[in-house]
Amino acid sequence: MKRLLLMLLAACCTTGLLLSTPRPVAAEPILAAIVPADLPRYKEAHKAMAQILETGGFGAGKLKIMVQAPNADKMSIVNSARRADSAGAAIIVVYGSRAAESLASEPLKAPLLFADVYDPVALGVVKSLTTTGAEVTGASSKTDLDSLAGHMLKITGAKTIGVLYTKDEGGAEQQLAELKKAGVTIKAENVRNQGEAVAAAEKLAGQCDALYLTESIAVMQQGPAIVKAALAQKKPVFSQIPDLVKAGALLGLEAEPDEQGKLVGVHALQILQGQKAHSLPVRSAKKITLMINPGTAAQLGLTIPPDVLSAGQAVK
Repeated sequence: MKRLLLMLLAACCTTGLLLSTPRPVAAEPILAAIVPADLPRYKEAHKAMAQILETGGFGAGKLKIMVQAPNADKMSIVNSARRADSAGAAIIVVYGSRAAESLASEPLKAPLLFADVYDPVALGVVKSLTTTGAEVTGASSKTDLDSLAGHMLKITGAKTIGVLYTKDEGGAEQQLAELKKAGVTIKAENVRNQGEAVAAAEKLAGQCDALYLTESIAVMQQGPAIVKAALAQKKPVFSQIPDLVKAGALLGLEAEPDEQGKLVGVHALQILQGQKAHSLPVRSAKKITLMINPGTAAQLGLTIPPDVLSAGQAVK
């Protein structure tokens, strides 16, 4: 019997059936996505990013995408990133200025990618658009606020502009600071949460000639309701928030969320293929459209000059 067992072992060794340790199956890399407040613009960007990854060979079975939608406060965002890092994420992708600035100094093991961030340099997320200075890069959604404000003033002749923003949200504060250079009186209202947004808009609408909505998350969550409240007082709204003109805002200068997702998706592909985040420059928005709502202009008794009409795209 012993001799028979030895013969069987020898045969198995010859055929390679035994004495070879099975290789462990390589786990799918994890891409963790953090989508604050589950905002539509961020979800649209995330969908576009996932499509780029799938096209590039990292679809189902090749990459696990873990999505978290924390509240907009810094601690919730940081906790989401820490969970992703502890889970062994190969990449962490965040959407929006609030998330990017919340994680700028967080000691993550995974490279950090961002999309739809207004000005990542001014926020301190990267050193420059070409040299990020750390394992972080992404896509900027910055558009020309000075140009947008100029178009609004040409249409409305506004002397006082009310600005809805949220204190300590870097992107919103950047836009407020830029608008203060427009040469008109600015009245700003700090919106701490979405429950305060509409009431703050109604207050400002009674004091100002027009309203500007920053990319504050609380403001974006109530964007259409704010526009409705402003129009009820015959006051125009302008913003850089995507799709707000379709909801009745007079003007918008929008960086397309779909493009933001595609830009950061290319970065994610490059990192999954072995490149380092610090070697990849921040990609800037190219698809930027001045959106105009002629129906709102008519409702408010305003005339849109031909040069503004020719510079933009009218919504129906």
